[in-house]
Amino acid sequence: MKAAARIDEVVEDTNYLQGGLWSWVTTVDHKRIAVLYGLTALAFFLVGGIEALLIRVQLAQPNNTFLTAASYNALFTMHGTTMIFLVVMPLEIGFFTNFSLPLLIGARDVAFPRLNALSYWLFLFGALFLHVSFVFDGGPNAGWFAYANLTERYFSPGTNLDFWVVGLLILGVSTLLTGINFLVTIINMQAPGMTFMRMPMFVWTMLVTVVLILLAFPALTVALILLLMDRFYDTHFYVATVGASPLLWQHLFWLFGHPEVYIMALPAFGIVSEVVPVFSRKPLYGYPMMAYSTALIGFLSYGVWGHHMFAVGMGPAADSAFAVTSMLIAIPTGIKIFTWIATMWGGALRLTTAFLFSIGLIFEFTIGGLSGIMHAAVPIDLQQTDSYFVVAHLHYVLFGGSAFGIFSGLYYWWPKITGTLLDERLGKFHFWLTIIGFNGTFFPMHFLGAQGMPRRIYRYAPGMGWDTWNLVATISAFILGVSVAVLLANICISLWRRVPAGDDPWDARTLEWWTTSPPPAYNFARIPLVHARDPFWALKYGRPRPSRAADADLPGLEASSPEALHMPAPSIYPLLLAAGVLLAAVGATTRLEIVVIGGIVVLLSILGMGFEYSTFGEVAQPEATGAVPTALDNRKAGMWAFIGSETIFFASLLSTYLIYKGRNVAGPGAADILEVPLTSVSTFVLLMSSLLMVLALAATQRGDVRASRGWLLGTAGLGVIFLLGQVYEFTHFYHEGLALQTNLFGQTFYTLVGFHGAHVTVGVVWLLALATASLLGRLPQRRCLAVELCGLYWHFVDVVWIVIFTLVYLLQGVKGA
Repeated sequence: MKAAARIDEVVEDTNYLQGGLWSWVTTVDHKRIAVLYGLTALAFFLVGGIEALLIRVQLAQPNNTFLTAASYNALFTMHGTTMIFLVVMPLEIGFFTNFSLPLLIGARDVAFPRLNALSYWLFLFGALFLHVSFVFDGGPNAGWFAYANLTERYFSPGTNLDFWVVGLLILGVSTLLTGINFLVTIINMQAPGMTFMRMPMFVWTMLVTVVLILLAFPALTVALILLLMDRFYDTHFYVATVGASPLLWQHLFWLFGHPEVYIMALPAFGIVSEVVPVFSRKPLYGYPMMAYSTALIGFLSYGVWGHHMFAVGMGPAADSAFAVTSMLIAIPTGIKIFTWIATMWGGALRLTTAFLFSIGLIFEFTIGGLSGIMHAAVPIDLQQTDSYFVVAHLHYVLFGGSAFGIFSGLYYWWPKITGTLLDERLGKFHFWLTIIGFNGTFFPMHFLGAQGMPRRIYRYAPGMGWDTWNLVATISAFILGVSVAVLLANICISLWRRVPAGDDPWDARTLEWWTTSPPPAYNFARIPLVHARDPFWALKYGRPRPSRAADADLPGLEASSPEALHMPAPSIYPLLLAAGVLLAAVGATTRLEIVVIGGIVVLLSILGMGFEYSTFGEVAQPEATGAVPTALDNRKAGMWAFIGSETIFFASLLSTYLIYKGRNVAGPGAADILEVPLTSVSTFVLLMSSLLMVLALAATQRGDVRASRGWLLGTAGLGVIFLLGQVYEFTHFYHEGLALQTNLFGQTFYTLVGFHGAHVTVGVVWLLALATASLLGRLPQRRCLAVELCGLYWHFVDVVWIVIFTLVYLLQGVKGA
């Protein structure tokens, strides 16, 4: 009874939307962060839309002088960048997923609330940093795909692309942190009884999406780092005259780029999979096949990047392989299309706006998918590549497959977010304007591409046969713009009138509708106990047949026993840390001193965040967070997810080294300069540090504070000795004639080994921070997890060095190694 009284007291404060400016700046509530993401992404949606309208005005008639060539290039570059990185992904992952995912799985928050806030502030500052370039050099102008070697300093000498590269690196960090957070949330924070085969399909699609994020974004990160080094430090990773290949950028970019298509499409598929059953009043048809096909899409998405490169001359074997995989991925996608249709078949359909947009996605994405199959055929792709046919396909896949899903989710979850309904008449007006404007804008581009109109031209001569369709596309683009204005008007009217929607306006099926609309700050006063696939529907109407005999006498959904609530406290450190990253980014394009200041702010913010909670380093109790008791702590799961992503990062760097190390035009190579005996000593030192790390953890676990501190300092000391050995090695190589800019071996060697050294440095700082905490009495036995996490990171760094030492030093003379 006492615990129940405490819950009732907390229930008094139910509205997460209340609070002043400071409460929003320091919030770690996933719902508030979702609202911040949504507002920011909506602002950039308007920016990206205006950029698109300006592009269409320029192409409305032949020989138009409305825009200069430079302005046009900047607009189409930033339109693509904005819509992909600042609109679609933030709305799907930052807004919808942030808000609904914990509610869908019956959790009170995400696994890492402060990391969630940090992801948002990094996103905001990275987005603003990208657009600051318009003030200085007119904006990035090399295309959102930034093909080398157009992006080299010689061909793009201004700072505009510097802002683009650094801004995307910041956004990449934000996305990776989000991916780690949601992966751990899905795996570890499910309500009791919610097995993987009971998860809502939106959660399934997000599970695959975050895995794609963790495995795809490192390739883009490496590509951007190499480009940044070319522009800032005079290396030549993408310059053919020194033996490099501009195609390296394409391989790295599209290795990220095609999984990115599904990173944007799968969340929209998940939204449709939630909306269609609700408004068909039927369970989702073929649930297991939908789950398996989602996983198969994620798997196959890594084997199709080469179809973007059929025109570069990869050879018949590579072209054939990528053509086959590009056709195969249509199978799991087709399963989804037919499953949605089968769900609607025979259902009691309610043609709400949310349902109409879901139907629109099915229709429009099918068109984009059919044209995608065309591009899987190499001869057809060679004819259509770099034409407006590809522009049409791209928008049918991305706008038709993502924006329609976003609109559907907005109308569906708006009552849950705000407690009010969007006007259905205005919503349907918005839908039909979108259908007309979208198809009128992009379907004619198929004809333009077939008639030979190339992409990325800012004007064209009369008499080419392109005049009429370009004018139709421009007029339709403005119709599409009007549809967005209708949506904004609908949002404003809804917020002004504030007509209560009720807690379950759609007669829905999933857990988020079991709580109030809008939800309280803690989501659920009592954690749900799930016994069915659609638990809320089963609670209301009963289950037709339980999946297990043991569940036969159980309701589909029930509340757990009352308990005390422990919600994460607000924190200013995520904002301060993101501000430090922004300072460092500003310094990268201006002065080194600002980079140092930014780095200090980042370091202090990380230390402050680490020691902010009194539970620092302690294993969380599952009942305090609503998580299912698991053998793996959230923080350990997060570290393993980070290690998996970093593995792809180093694999990309190693692959670049192995490809480039023998392509030297001049200067020494690996066999001429590497000293295996000296590096063997450094390697032994680093490996011994892992032994000391094990001893430090064992000492902490048994409560021997003095021994723990000694072993931590010993591990850090061996790490410093290893770093000093690298400094000596780099200095020696420099005097022997191998600088960073000397040749491709020097570039790839210094970059690979240097980034590993940076990881060792981070580990040393971490170890010293733990040793200091021990000295201050803040690392007792119960906080051994803090040492264990550092140990996992340190062992990973050591394993990476073993691979580097083997491939770079020991096998330096082996051909192809």
